[in-house]
Amino acid sequence: MIIYLVFLLIPLAMSFNYSHTKKNPKLGVWLYFIPLVIFTGLRDDIGPDWSGYQYIYDHYENYQTLSVVDIFQFSEFGFFLINKFSDSLGFGLHGVMFFCSLVFLWGVFSFALKTANPWLGIAIVMPYLIFVISMSGARQATAMGFGFYLLSRWNNSSILLKVFWILLAVSFHNSAAILLFLVLFTIKVRRIWKVIMATFLFLFLIIGLNQMEVYEKYRSVYIEQNVVSGGAFFHVLLSAFPAALYLWYRRKISKIVEINPAVDIAAFMSLAALPLVFISSTGVDRLALYFSFIQMWVYGALIQTFPVNKNVWKIFACMLTLSIFLVYFIFGTHAYAYIPYKNVIFTW
Repeated sequence: MIIYLVFLLIPLAMSFNYSHTKKNPKLGVWLYFIPLVIFTGLRDDIGPDWSGYQYIYDHYENYQTLSVVDIFQFSEFGFFLINKFSDSLGFGLHGVMFFCSLVFLWGVFSFALKTANPWLGIAIVMPYLIFVISMSGARQATAMGFGFYLLSRWNNSSILLKVFWILLAVSFHNSAAILLFLVLFTIKVRRIWKVIMATFLFLFLIIGLNQMEVYEKYRSVYIEQNVVSGGAFFHVLLSAFPAALYLWYRRKISKIVEINPAVDIAAFMSLAALPLVFISSTGVDRLALYFSFIQMWVYGALIQTFPVNKNVWKIFACMLTLSIFLVYFIFGTHAYAYIPYKNVIFTW
């Protein structure tokens, strides 16, 4: 557990010394990116889903023997393409995991650099999103990586470019389609048209899923059986709480920090997700992960908005981050799957 804590303490310490008036914070942030991607990307047999991904790599419909064109029949073909390429290069499952971690952290760091305190943005999501989710659910982590990269360039991206990045994310995990609602609700048209388009988008996704092989699995697991995800309410609360803070202080924040329209929509969707946890625990838990950028954006914005109390906000954010880390790694049901930490470098 100590090595995880060391990686966490670095951005936490840097967040205290960070000032938005400093020029070019990118160099230090990207230097930290290198050891972190080695730490997460070259892990060996770490995470509760490792055996599942090993099975996919070894047995899933013998995809190694399929042509690239054949692989496009899969609903999440992007992930299987990476498996095939890694196999052809001789990197095995470790090559797949490294690629997934690289894309995920690339997206997280890109978005963090667009926040008021990049170091805090990275630190606040490290205990759960980086350590737990990305080191277990590689497919969804990759989808989030593409999504977060898009969010870092949201205001400067055309609708077609936004849809492209989201579809690329969907090719790794179908759940990334929820990001299409961010596109829809940030389009500058009358509200009634947004509601109409949202309805059609919802129906389109439902009908589309119905044509896919994964539909029955999703419906059975997430709705009919409603498989309970331990701590799902608190996982969603990680984004819903800063979303509530943001909406409460939005007027003051908007005077100091440039508002990202995607943050507005994600804040409402994060709060709406809380009661939905009781309808589909695991499903809502998974979807709410795409709103984790709210955590990265809000706490830094609050520090910049209230400079007189900036140290209070920094201490609060750091204590919250450390509490999340300690609770999971001491009491988490799957904490055993991350400890002891193993890296492929030390097994060669």
